[in-house]
Amino acid sequence: MKSSIHSDILRRLSPELRELLDAELAVGNAIADAGPGLRGKDSVLVLLAQPFRATPAALPPGVQHRVLNDPHWWQAEYVHAASGHCLACRA
Repeated sequence: MKSSIHSDILRRLSPELRELLDAELAVGNAIADAGPGLRGKDSVLVLLAQPFRATPAALPPGVQHRVLNDPHWWQAEYVHAASGHCLACRA
């Protein structure tokens, strides 16, 4: 990552979302940004540069997938309910 702030965010990302992030990175997607999330003071947000490419056979426990198609925010997201962490992708 470009900064220690991003590195800290990635270390804090829930293992469930880290699994999905690692799969995305393995197929060539890239992290566009990472920082504090929108779902509570301890939540984190990781934004991918491209739409999701690695479709999991099954979602990890506690993870929900949502398609937003919101040009102001992002196309889709995986949210880990217990932590409030979010892995999102641009359109």
